[in-house]
Amino acid sequence: MVSEPTQHGALVDPPRAPGPRQAAEVFRGIDEDLLRTVLLHLPIGVSVLDRELRFVRVNQRAAEINGLPAEAHVGRHVFDVLPGLPASIGAIVRRVVETGGPEINVDIVGPTPARPESPRWRGSYYPVYTSADHRPVAVAVIFDEVDKSDNPIGVGQLVADRATHLAVLDILIDNAPVGIAVLDTELRYLRVNATLAAWNNRPVAAHIGRSLRDILPDVAPTVEPILAGVAASGQMVRDLEFAHAGRSWSSSYFAVPGPSGRTAALAILVTDITARRRGEQQARRLQRFTAALAQALTVSDVVEAVNDTGARAAGADVAGLAVVTGDGRLTFLTSSVTGREPAVRWLAVDRTADHPVADAHRTGEPAFLSGPQTLLSRYPGLGDAQAQTQDRAWAIVPLHGRGTATGVLTFAFHSEQAFEAEHRHILTSVAGLAGQALARAQLYQREHDTAVRLQRSLLPSRLPHVPGVALAAAYVAGDAAGVGGDFYDVFPTRAPHTPGWVVVIGDVAGRGVDAASVTGLARHTLRVTAAEAPPAEALHHLHQQLTGDPDVDRFVSVACGLLRPHATGATLRLASGGHPPALVRRADGTVEVVTVRGVLLGAVREIVLDERSVDLRRGDSVVLYTDGVIEARGSDGLFGEHRLVDVLAAAPNGSPSELVVRVRAAVTAYQDVPQADDLAILALQLTA
Repeated sequence: MVSEPTQHGALVDPPRAPGPRQAAEVFRGIDEDLLRTVLLHLPIGVSVLDRELRFVRVNQRAAEINGLPAEAHVGRHVFDVLPGLPASIGAIVRRVVETGGPEINVDIVGPTPARPESPRWRGSYYPVYTSADHRPVAVAVIFDEVDKSDNPIGVGQLVADRATHLAVLDILIDNAPVGIAVLDTELRYLRVNATLAAWNNRPVAAHIGRSLRDILPDVAPTVEPILAGVAASGQMVRDLEFAHAGRSWSSSYFAVPGPSGRTAALAILVTDITARRRGEQQARRLQRFTAALAQALTVSDVVEAVNDTGARAAGADVAGLAVVTGDGRLTFLTSSVTGREPAVRWLAVDRTADHPVADAHRTGEPAFLSGPQTLLSRYPGLGDAQAQTQDRAWAIVPLHGRGTATGVLTFAFHSEQAFEAEHRHILTSVAGLAGQALARAQLYQREHDTAVRLQRSLLPSRLPHVPGVALAAAYVAGDAAGVGGDFYDVFPTRAPHTPGWVVVIGDVAGRGVDAASVTGLARHTLRVTAAEAPPAEALHHLHQQLTGDPDVDRFVSVACGLLRPHATGATLRLASGGHPPALVRRADGTVEVVTVRGVLLGAVREIVLDERSVDLRRGDSVVLYTDGVIEARGSDGLFGEHRLVDVLAAAPNGSPSELVVRVRAAVTAYQDVPQADDLAILALQLTA
């Protein structure tokens, strides 16, 4: 968390405004602080003793060797802290103070609280001067156990290497691929590397001594409070992202401590993450497009995915899909209103035309037209068309489904494009995904259309004319491929002593050729048996057919009724083989649920089937349906029988066809996913 900024002077001592030369001096002071930090964290012991042999400072390793916390050393005499060491240490320190010369690689033996076994130590002693004193004011001691290192590092070597280390540090900073800046506590630049200077669009020298607000007036209001908080707390702030000059940046902020422990300067590291963020955004767009294509079953679904997410995935403003139609032309498609009807055709191009879409389809090679001049130089006949559009660049990529071009995907851009290699790769990748989805959808569409035609061949081509009765029916194929098992039928009886009409509706479990064969068996069996036998007996006979045939492993739900008109109306005698109950809508609008006991035909060996009679009067209607109606899914679960009852009760008095239309509309409006199952509806109404 960033601390709240405080008043000037509460964070650090007020600095003087530095010029370029003064800024360099300040930065050298910061280098000294960095070197001091390194010494304190070296893996060898470092201690500083004053002239009276009192500890001034120890690093972490020295504290570990001595077996006492660092703060327990400061101000105490060396022999108070380490009474087991030989007295010769005092003589060595006094010689260094008096002569100003170092004592290099002196071995002593003695215990410390952490090492009571008296190991051998090798140390080097160096004088420490200040600019105001000509005599050493302290002695720096570098030591370690001889057994651990035969070549302990001395301060002299460290000091000798300092210039080399700082020169290397300068090279690394100046050539780093990230932006680096050091600011004083007044937020004036002390140092900036070439990378950050280039990003700021100013020379390095133009930064030194100037404030952050002078260099980056748009960024300063955001960054200044962060830097104030870092200076006050000493806590680093990492990986803050911001946008500037059309690019994305990640920045981190550090406090550089001075000799007093207060913040002496502030360091900033900046990374250009524009490419990374654009790549992540591109990946998310491509992922959404892939997900949309994964849900696409039909050509219309693919067109909708291309229109909705394909353009964004390709970084284009508009995307269009053209497929070869029956007339041999390349026809562009757009999404239907609801997405469930076939895609709408709106423009056609002859495959032999002098047109980029036709050329891409003929050659199988993409075309990248970077601007209007490129387009018109190759296709001068498109001048009028180009003048009427706001598009300024185009990419036309053929769609390869199963080895051949099945269509063309066009991308349009409102600004001219360079179409560099990476962009071309993205465009062809999007087209490749769309081509696979289109080929899959076209195959599905062919199979689905074949299944629907086969399914309709199992239904009556038209309903018969029944005196005094109006009839209506509907069959709606689900989105799943393969032939469904829903069927209905109306036919007259053949028995002279039981004149009437048989109404049947049923559903065979499963889909495919096997389901279609059982559908045909069920329908034709009932046409023979139900024309002469009561409904329950006819269903029982169908059950025996199903269980007696070893090649049939499907079960069937069926409702079978015998409608017998009489002088005052009609009687409907119903039997059910595990089918949803019939609904009777009376002329006054009330709805009755007619439940008849029975089990699925073909599911178990022994079954019991009942019959139930319903009296009908003029204006009364009967609605039979398959489970595709009541098992349609929406946000509140299944559509259900209760909703179907409500739909019929709310319907105004009308014909059976109006009831069928109302039920279909209600189911379609309720669904929030494509309809998977087929549904069939059969309605009749007494008109006389």
